Amino acid sequence: MLDIANVNEFTDGEIMSIFEVQTPQESVGFQFWKLHQQWYKRVSATLEPYAITHTQFVMMASIAWFQEQDTKPSQAQVGKLMNLDKMAFSKAVRQLEAKGYVQRKKSKTDARAFQLSLTNKALDVVPQAMQAIESVDKDVFGALGERRQTFNKILLLLNKELAH
Repeated sequence: MLDIANVNEFTDGEIMSIFEVQTPQESVGFQFWKLHQQWYKRVSATLEPYAITHTQFVMMASIAWFQEQDTKPSQAQVGKLMNLDKMAFSKAVRQLEAKGYVQRKKSKTDARAFQLSLTNKALDVVPQAMQAIESVDKDVFGALGERRQTFNKILLLLNKELAH
């Protein structure tokens, strides 16, 4: 690893580089960041007509997924699925409650827990937004072709490794 304190030292007449790669194209982190920026811009623009953020959409989609499994999810279950810090999660829940998309009720089995459910208003919006977001994903990740499943498996692996 390069000692940043000595970055200006010369070796054989050349300045030592702080980079481990020769070009930005070789940097996995930089390429991932660029892809994320392009994808996120498209997602945000797609959700704009629904007046919801991407985080709010993912929260509603997560609740919808639990509801399709005949589960009334707790805030903790949805938060764990989304891997979102508690402050950001609470803020998004409050915003969705204020917009009339999410209901929060005390759990009947755990006095400390809240169950989340989608309102009828959300049940009208979520399928439309989901279809629009799936279209963005197909546009962005469609270039992977048959490798899309492999890419998803790599993302699952990285998420699992980083969760520890």
